[in-house]
Amino acid sequence: MRSILIALTTMLFLVSCIHKKNVGQESNGEGWLVLKGVRLIDGMGGIPRDNVNIVLKDDRIQSILDPKEALPPRAKVLELEGKTVIPALMSSHIHLGMTKGSDVGSRNISAENDLSQLYKFSKYGVGAVLSLGTDGDEIYKIRADSQRSDSSLPRVLTAGRGFGVPNGAPPIDMGIDQVYRPRTVAEARKQLKELLAKRPDVIKIWVDDFHGKMKKKMDPAIYKALIKEAHASKVPVAAHVYYLQDAKLLVQAGVDILAHSVRDQDIDLELASLMKTRNVAYIPTLSVDESQFLYEKKHAWMDEPFFQGSLDAGVMSWLQTSYKADPAARESLRQAQKNVMALFKSGIVIGLGTDSGANLARIQGFSEHREMELLVDAGIEPVEVIRMATVNNANILGLTKDYAGIQPKMKANLIVLDADPSEDIRNTQKINTVFINGRIIERR
Repeated sequence: MRSILIALTTMLFLVSCIHKKNVGQESNGEGWLVLKGVRLIDGMGGIPRDNVNIVLKDDRIQSILDPKEALPPRAKVLELEGKTVIPALMSSHIHLGMTKGSDVGSRNISAENDLSQLYKFSKYGVGAVLSLGTDGDEIYKIRADSQRSDSSLPRVLTAGRGFGVPNGAPPIDMGIDQVYRPRTVAEARKQLKELLAKRPDVIKIWVDDFHGKMKKKMDPAIYKALIKEAHASKVPVAAHVYYLQDAKLLVQAGVDILAHSVRDQDIDLELASLMKTRNVAYIPTLSVDESQFLYEKKHAWMDEPFFQGSLDAGVMSWLQTSYKADPAARESLRQAQKNVMALFKSGIVIGLGTDSGANLARIQGFSEHREMELLVDAGIEPVEVIRMATVNNANILGLTKDYAGIQPKMKANLIVLDADPSEDIRNTQKINTVFINGRIIERR
């Protein structure tokens, strides 16, 4: 009995020592930071936790402590009572470098322009992005730099050059002239081989006729070959879609991500079941449709710093003088919101993306927060929308090792807010501080 008691005592002592080490009792203060007394929304969809201390060490979250647990000695402490902390957002459908000032087109793509836009995303609390199909080769070095532990860039993923249709989608008049446009299966395979050598994170295909403006869509034989070859190299495929029938055919062919909403009719049980069975993700991009009529009148929030700070020089003037609304987009948005709610109820993995940067009305940084408003307007609870914008996107983008919400060992990509977005999703716009890799981002 005495030997058992000695063994138990020794074990408890060791456990105590390990616990103390885990919460930073052995720290010398170097690289340690405590966010003290915050309300925590961890991105997992649960109820918020009050009066939490979040311990950071360099670029990682070290621990989540309650008020009674000891803080690391000599750590820097930020007193943040009354603030709410959420994970940094992720946007799984953007376009980098296409806009510059009030100009749009692939001629604007450069490392300098890409980086400028990425730093804007950081300031708006976006900690990871997928640039979906309009990039040049400069993106691959930027991607590598974004993975450094001391980077203040969002984590960058890219589809490189996407696959469109000769004289078809994506329309040349949108300034997207840098994509592959194969005419045959053999040509598509050759182009894909060239692209795969650069190690893209995703393959992007356009399957749409843009409301009948394009004479033809991508040949199913071509997209089936692209999906098969991409999967052989373990690279997922994302598709631009609009129509229900195209979505069904793509899911049957093995596509991994529907990168826009179905907007021509109600999603039916057949598509929902196919997506559930095959684990296909859905990026609704509701703000795409809203952006086509949103600026037909002046809104009070357009004079506020949050919106104004997201605009490049000349864009406000363009919105006031050259913006043309498409009234039909109102119905597209209504249909998109109805369909995302149906898929949410069916248990489909839904992420947040915006198509921001594809044109001047899809404003980077601002659109990501606006998208969350539209998802709440569709009927989804704010904490679920935050999960879509964070943990769900990490799942879709294959980043769960580093970005699965606010928990120990995850990257310290966080937003400190002055108000609670679980009570009003618009409070994500009340940004106090942004952390990328544990570093405070200068937001001026």
